[in-house]
Amino acid sequence: MPSPVESNIRRQLLFLAAAGLFCILAIAGWSTLRETIGRVAGDFLYPYLLLSRLGADRLSDQTLLVFSRRELAEQLELQRNENRRLAAQSAAAAELLVENDQLRQQLKLSPPPSWHYVNAEIILRDPRFWNERLTVDRGSLDGITPGAAVLTTTADGGVILVGVVTRVTKRSAEVITVFNPELRISAALPLSNAVGIVNPGERLARAGEVDIGFLPVERNYIVEEVLQTTGFERQIPPGIKIGNLASSQQVDSLFSSELYLRGTFVPAVDLNSIRFVVIADRADHLQETEP
Repeated sequence: MPSPVESNIRRQLLFLAAAGLFCILAIAGWSTLRETIGRVAGDFLYPYLLLSRLGADRLSDQTLLVFSRRELAEQLELQRNENRRLAAQSAAAAELLVENDQLRQQLKLSPPPSWHYVNAEIILRDPRFWNERLTVDRGSLDGITPGAAVLTTTADGGVILVGVVTRVTKRSAEVITVFNPELRISAALPLSNAVGIVNPGERLARAGEVDIGFLPVERNYIVEEVLQTTGFERQIPPGIKIGNLASSQQVDSLFSSELYLRGTFVPAVDLNSIRFVVIADRADHLQETEP
């Protein structure tokens, strides 16, 4: 007959074996259990989620009943006037487009380039160059070519420049941002009627800022002035916001031999808050690269 100590050890071994078997079964069936729980929870909660949506719709419908017929008629008339105004603007824009095409034909100018846009998701960021490089999930199979502009939008719908595509594979593309010293593009300052070069050479800017150089001397540069793309780069659309001027070199043109000035600007893009971008490329450039 086993002693009490041996019986206790045997019970502990049986308990450990049962616990181990339970863990193995739990791990093996976790994926199936998770899917089942998800389906059951979804089916169970759906009526309650639908109920809140129906309640919100009913509340919005009841809100309309609060207004009198006169108030509803006034709101309807205001909406009709707004629709008429938008229709007139659309018709005027269409007329200007036709007139522009006619003038270009008369002057024998080439039509403005059309652009090919592709949505892409950022899939890789290098921790060492977090603000300078990124990789997206679109490549040559999607019509992406080196030199294409990479864009994003602000909360109010404005378009801003992220960077430029440098290297393309079939299913991915590498992008250098405006923070990267390898990116050299022209930038226009409309208020100062000047054009400079982003990342002209030796870096002098502080953290969070980027250098701009080759600015004309006889200009009055304004802090917070917007920098835009010029369109000189064939694959970058003109008029895209790059950033805001932070500082500019101050010299006396009467007693200085400087031909150009340098300054710094704050890029408009917040690379810590974007996950998706839009890649823009000229349609005619895509046709040239096709075999």
